[in-house]
Amino acid sequence: MKLGKHITNTELKPTKIPEDFVLIIDTREGLPLFKDADLPVIHKALKHGDYSIRGFENTITIERKKLSDFYSYISSEMSEKTVPKMKAMVDYSYVGLVIEASESDVLSPQLYTNVSPELARSFLASWEVRYGFHVYYSRSRKDIERWILDRLTKFWKVIREV
Repeated sequence: MKLGKHITNTELKPTKIPEDFVLIIDTREGLPLFKDADLPVIHKALKHGDYSIRGFENTITIERKKLSDFYSYISSEMSEKTVPKMKAMVDYSYVGLVIEASESDVLSPQLYTNVSPELARSFLASWEVRYGFHVYYSRSRKDIERWILDRLTKFWKVIREV
């Protein structure tokens, strides 16, 4: 089997923003993404998650976690906050979890936490299989922005096809 030639310029085209699409960023988001993005953005409190679309706040959401926040999310906050939050989002059409780290970062022992790689791995499998959520890992804020926008704009287009 012959493989295609490797292309060195891997810069992706920007996501096309649909007409009337408005990104919502939760007001509690500490270091929000999309500061330099050329798209309509509203900051308002979301019931769940950090990013959504105006008019679909209770249908699609994406939660973003830094690595340290992710470890708190699955350890000290697990039974009190995380599990009820996950169960509350089960009826959403789409829920994403973006972790600002590589998968190997998440699944490696860390210095300042007692969360084991096995606990992180188990939580992520449960998040995806039990609750049907989508997980994305990246250290790059630019790649995270692209991933979020790709999912939100695709959702917007699909929901409007009906």
